[in-house]
Amino acid sequence: MDPDPKSGRRRRFSVGTRVRTPHSLDPELPADQWPLAAGVIIEDFTSSGGLSPKAYGRNWALSRRWAIALDDGNLIFRDSEDLDDEDLDPDTV
Repeated sequence: MDPDPKSGRRRRFSVGTRVRTPHSLDPELPADQWPLAAGVIIEDFTSSGGLSPKAYGRNWALSRRWAIALDDGNLIFRDSEDLDDEDLDPDTV
């Protein structure tokens, strides 16, 4: 989900950008099978540090750059590489 398939450049996201990202509430569904969910970026946590799992001393509950309010009411946290612009055709990503 990184570069724009048309330009090859990395997309730029900001607070207020509508995005799509994989999301599921089903704990049995593997992450690589999650459907895309739409929402809006509501917070940018760039200044929070972006620590690596090694710095945390664990590989779970790591901080993410973006807070996203999904259209279904859920609040999730993702990094830029987990996001797509909402207006892109999912078949071209």
